[in-house]
Amino acid sequence: MSGTAASFQKRLDAALASPDLETALTRTLPNLRNKRNATLGDGSFPERQRRLREIKQRCIEQLPQLVEQFCEEATKVGCAVHRAASAEEARQIVGRIAAERSVKLVVKSKSMVAEEIHLNPYLEKQGIQVVETDLGEWIIQLAGEGPSHLIAPALHKTREQIAELLGKVSGRDLTGATNEELVAVARAQLRESFINADMGITGANIAIANTGTIVLVTNEGNGRLVMTLPPVHVALIGVEKIVPSLDEAMEVLKLLAPSATGQKISVYTSFTTGPSRSADIENSLSIGVHGPKEVHIVLVDNGRWAMWKDPDFREALQCIRCGACANVCPPYQVVGGHVFGHIYTGPIGLAVTAFHHGLENVAEPQSLCVSCNACETVCPAGIPIARMILDVRRRSVAEHGLPWVKRKAIETLADPDGFDRAAHLGALAQTPVTQAGRFVQSPILRQLPYFKDLLRWRSLPALAHVPLRERFANQTGNLTPARRITGSAVAGKRIAYFSGCFTDRLYPEMGEAVVRVLRALDCDVYFPPGQSCCGLPAINAGDGKSALTMIQQTIQALENVEADYILSASASCIVSMLQDYPRYLVDHPEWLPRADRLAKRVIDFTSFIAHEARLPNGALAGASALTVTVHDSCQSHNCLGLKKEPRHLIEDVMGHHLVEMADSSACCGFGGSFSFEHPRVAERIARRKIKNVDATGAPIVVTDNPGCIMHLRGIAAASKRHLQVLHLAELIDRSIANGG
Repeated sequence: MSGTAASFQKRLDAALASPDLETALTRTLPNLRNKRNATLGDGSFPERQRRLREIKQRCIEQLPQLVEQFCEEATKVGCAVHRAASAEEARQIVGRIAAERSVKLVVKSKSMVAEEIHLNPYLEKQGIQVVETDLGEWIIQLAGEGPSHLIAPALHKTREQIAELLGKVSGRDLTGATNEELVAVARAQLRESFINADMGITGANIAIANTGTIVLVTNEGNGRLVMTLPPVHVALIGVEKIVPSLDEAMEVLKLLAPSATGQKISVYTSFTTGPSRSADIENSLSIGVHGPKEVHIVLVDNGRWAMWKDPDFREALQCIRCGACANVCPPYQVVGGHVFGHIYTGPIGLAVTAFHHGLENVAEPQSLCVSCNACETVCPAGIPIARMILDVRRRSVAEHGLPWVKRKAIETLADPDGFDRAAHLGALAQTPVTQAGRFVQSPILRQLPYFKDLLRWRSLPALAHVPLRERFANQTGNLTPARRITGSAVAGKRIAYFSGCFTDRLYPEMGEAVVRVLRALDCDVYFPPGQSCCGLPAINAGDGKSALTMIQQTIQALENVEADYILSASASCIVSMLQDYPRYLVDHPEWLPRADRLAKRVIDFTSFIAHEARLPNGALAGASALTVTVHDSCQSHNCLGLKKEPRHLIEDVMGHHLVEMADSSACCGFGGSFSFEHPRVAERIARRKIKNVDATGAPIVVTDNPGCIMHLRGIAAASKRHLQVLHLAELIDRSIANGG
């Protein structure tokens, strides 16, 4: 294990062992998510997101011109503008300004760019005292730590831990102190620093090119004090923060606070144009000052121009640093930012760290991404963060390779004949640990080091002795529907059924249910014999070579089938075909048209039944209604946008009683190989999901993705819950068989 990998594992182990971290994250992150959802819950977010994305894309396209314009206008209003190509150069610029003015005390407002360039240690080595004045930043400065969140740097600390830190610095016993009392202690401690500071350092949320204005957004008054009280103000700004005019700045502000903290607008939004021209006139007059005598703006590159030139990552420059992606990220909610990221934490941190701090500093943390795409659904700038993380993973694997076991597993999947032989051999060899049952249930296996974490809390499914492909080819399975359904709009359609690996090898009975439902709708179902793995495991692993092989195999197997639709009941496989294939084939133009033609016929099971079959309400309603709850799989909900469809089918078409669970679209913790690489993290995520299932009281949970089904069934079996985990096709099949 390399030094970087060992360091990551050490941080991960510490995070999972800490009850305080879990308490802090559980107290804070749901609150941030709920506030955001309440503020943006009027249905306007998609349009607002689209508008901001277009604005930021135009800004990034024009970035070279905007930088020149901003520098010119900021200079005209009296600012000294400095350009820093690297973190080292940025530190030296600030250090030189401080040295030339004999600065002894610096007060800082929260600045991620300052963290990015490691400014504080640099200044402290020069004998300059640096005091963080943002409450969260001050807390982590006292603790000797870095920020764990883009907007809430001390989010990982409990109130009790904060009371202990502030008690040490104030010399008071703050055990049991309220939040208000702790804030009062901080205010009293920091007041003298504001008055005595020689220099104030801030970041900036936005820079306006046509006026040379910088915009600072805070919820504490410290930012304005840092800008106006010291005689010298230094603003550190990433070049991507520049927008053309006030109009674009206002569009950013409209979504920044709602996305970050759930506020309609932050408490303080400060516009500053040049020295002694603070927009905070009222505040400046009340404290008897008129702003700084000098304003220095340091425009920082540090990898941003490399990002700008990289078509895979240019969109990352659209980020407005709201932190919303971290607030919804399932693994982040378990391990926090000191594990899930580097200096920039959360999902967006995994995308940008390689450019700011090197690929080696994200090679291990990126493995924590479950590819649930929740980050993209809340990103106000519409950044394809999950796709970028996969691109980081692919580059990391290209440079460092895959672990031997994972590499061999993917190579086996990429060889259809070899995979078939391995699956048959595995089905025979598994008997000692399955006892011919449906799950791996070996007490001895659960005592072994790796398998203890893997199997302590869940059971894994046994391989099917007869896969779906053989049952279909030989017509030996249960493939005949109980009855035919009238009123189907797809009667007579020919369906090529792509089962996917899990259904074929682990859950052939699930596949049989899919076939029966399609035949009940009077569809002609065909099972293309050449199909194998769609390539998703290799894509998620970052193995570009194997992924390309599997993608091309799948296209070849499906492109010439005579069918009206190519259907899969695995939402993950469908998302891979629709979204991953074009990206992987961009350098293979001879394959792109073939993938496009395939995509035009590809459809997921839920969409097919809801939108194509168009069964009338009550078509499958029986004499008795079942009570069910829905787990929205990440791929169907976040990637395919399926939200109302399963509910319509369950409630309206089948007439069952649906009980909504809390956070129904939150990841179950499977994430493909993630739950095998990080089983302890997956367990924490899964327990939250199963707790929400339990709270509904429903004996049946329905979803549309075999990976989620494997995960949830395994938890239910290991914990001996009387809970049925069904694919939507299985629930429909039951309704058909039960006469309604």
